Amino acid sequence: MEKIILDYTYAGIEPEGLELYLEEFLKVKDALPFVKTLNEPWIEIIKKKLNGMAPENLVIAGIGGSSLGAEAVSRALKPISFNSRGKRVFFFDNIDPERISELLELIEPDKTVFVVISKSGGTTETLINFSILFETSGRKKERFIIITDPQKGKLREMAEREGFLSFPVPPYLGGRFSVLSPVGLVPLYLLGVNIENLLDGGKEGIKIASLEANKNPALLSASFLYNSYTRGKPIQVILVYSEHLYYMGFWYRQLLSESLGKNGWGQTPVLDLGTVDQHSKLQLYLDGPDDKVYTFWKLKNYRHDFLVPQIPQLKTDFSGKKLSEIFSAMGDSTEIALSESGRRTISFVIPAINERCLGQFITIMEAQIWFISRMAKIEPFNQPGVERMKKIAREMITGKRERGKRKTT
Repeated sequence: MEKIILDYTYAGIEPEGLELYLEEFLKVKDALPFVKTLNEPWIEIIKKKLNGMAPENLVIAGIGGSSLGAEAVSRALKPISFNSRGKRVFFFDNIDPERISELLELIEPDKTVFVVISKSGGTTETLINFSILFETSGRKKERFIIITDPQKGKLREMAEREGFLSFPVPPYLGGRFSVLSPVGLVPLYLLGVNIENLLDGGKEGIKIASLEANKNPALLSASFLYNSYTRGKPIQVILVYSEHLYYMGFWYRQLLSESLGKNGWGQTPVLDLGTVDQHSKLQLYLDGPDDKVYTFWKLKNYRHDFLVPQIPQLKTDFSGKKLSEIFSAMGDSTEIALSESGRRTISFVIPAINERCLGQFITIMEAQIWFISRMAKIEPFNQPGVERMKKIAREMITGKRERGKRKTT
């Protein structure tokens, strides 16, 4: 098994003292939500219900954990210009009226399957987008798939009453941990992703997260991030050296923020793309305030590569070299420069972009979050602050609460 590794040459972390957290993980892991879902019969259920379904276009209506995982995996596996090559996919994850108007001009309802995802069945943005898309489709419920709580909520009630094709979101599983459940697997299956390999990779990731401390990227990175936070570094800069992995950063950003931002604790994630953001932020990182840690996501093997052409009129040091080697050197040199400036860094090295490696990465990062939660004594599976915001939003939309007075300048 080729597996994800953690390079912590420049991290200054020690694996000693982590055995207790590992022992606890090994005792409870089978009961953890992101592990339990790996052992459900999702493959058989999905293939049975979706047998023969092969839409030309796919629309995914969800927000946060209901869409970020599927979008991250699909963007990793598909070409960057994916909607101009074969099967198209559109994500309705916001309610900006201008964006929705532009997206509606692009989709072809009679060639589209619409997947509507909300764990609670009552997410405001998702219900609004469902209403718009259902009307746009001519109210053709046979073109819709509902993924929601198995027993309660507005979407479940409608799905049962009207006979929509539907899948459950397990009650034990929060949205941000749900990509390896029907929430992510259904849309990814419809996009042609090998979900068997994705789930197998997820199981491999749990095995990697169960390794002894000095070989365990989930536990070591958790210790690194927790100890850095306690030493006055409340910001984690995630430098992604792969455009195809960049959207995994949006998924991880939510995973980190919603799971650990509680009780006055929480590390703020900042997502950067290498090499682009070296040319806008690196000066700040090198010589600015030392209040950040730096996590690099690097790719070992590329699906495509070529040599930089030799142009006689242009004498350079990189002519004739592999582009992948130059790209990798840029990431390594950035990490070394940060280290030599006294900054703390680690690197996740992903063997390749495929379903198995993506599945590994997903569960390794979920385990990392769990390890940090134990170190910080935080409950990682709720989001009380978000629930307070949702309550206020509902009251304002229904007129039960005024916006309140604001000062203007």
